[in-house]
Amino acid sequence: MKQELINAFIERNLKNFEVNSTGWNELIRQMLFEFAIGGWNIEKDIFGKEKYGELRCYTYSEDKELNTIVKNITQKYAALSMETCEICGSEGKKRSVNSWETTLCLSHYLTQKPVIEIDKELNVRSNSKTLLNINDIVKADIEYDLQKLCLYTEEPAYGTEGISFSWQEPNYYLLLKTIPLQVFSPDMQNPVSALFENLEHCEICGHKAVHQRSCLRCHQEPWTESQVFIEDYGEKTNYIKACQMDSFIDEDDYEKYFKYDQSFEKSHDHQILFGHHDLKEYEKLLF
Repeated sequence: MKQELINAFIERNLKNFEVNSTGWNELIRQMLFEFAIGGWNIEKDIFGKEKYGELRCYTYSEDKELNTIVKNITQKYAALSMETCEICGSEGKKRSVNSWETTLCLSHYLTQKPVIEIDKELNVRSNSKTLLNINDIVKADIEYDLQKLCLYTEEPAYGTEGISFSWQEPNYYLLLKTIPLQVFSPDMQNPVSALFENLEHCEICGHKAVHQRSCLRCHQEPWTESQVFIEDYGEKTNYIKACQMDSFIDEDDYEKYFKYDQSFEKSHDHQILFGHHDLKEYEKLLF
């Protein structure tokens, strides 16, 4: 088969894929090339799309042998797509952005997940845009678990629905702490106030962020003399060390995303309990 015919087939069908950006274009070209040399009739178009952060290609042949080849090709590139940034094509991983699954490198993940910023004039900013000023807030609705917040001003800049913030955004708790209590409903003022009054230091991450048996910063549970903890770790030091190594390895890039979070003060005498050798041995167990 002539290369120019294959090239025309590839470029024609590249337009048939509904994807979020151009980062998968080379993957799609390679997949279409394998279709062409695998026996696919290049007069027939192929269609695909992005779904749940994965490249999907719903193609079928009534020829059983060819259908097996097609299935193997589509599965191969679906797996490769989950390791490739949809925007730039570099190494990526599946991530959740605004409840949507997408495959991104760390750099483009961070651009999709802006950090809440509060400047000296109490302007609340996100992604280089000023959303509101804290002094202009007239009402604050918050869920009972204190993990989602919606703020309203007298003259809303973004419609009448208010502006929502989530605990999954860096500096969420800094924002919550900065908002005047009186704009919350009377039944929520005490829970919000109590959260910051009763925080304890976390021996794992070192931040004063433990609330109701969970750290709001690293999301680990403090050590207890429970049967489960003792059976799994033996003693407190082993548990803290394992949790600290998990945070250091940071498979989900959580620490990279939250490195600018200023919601909680950090203890000056916090101790890291693992060393280089401990980490190497721990990685052997994981990988």
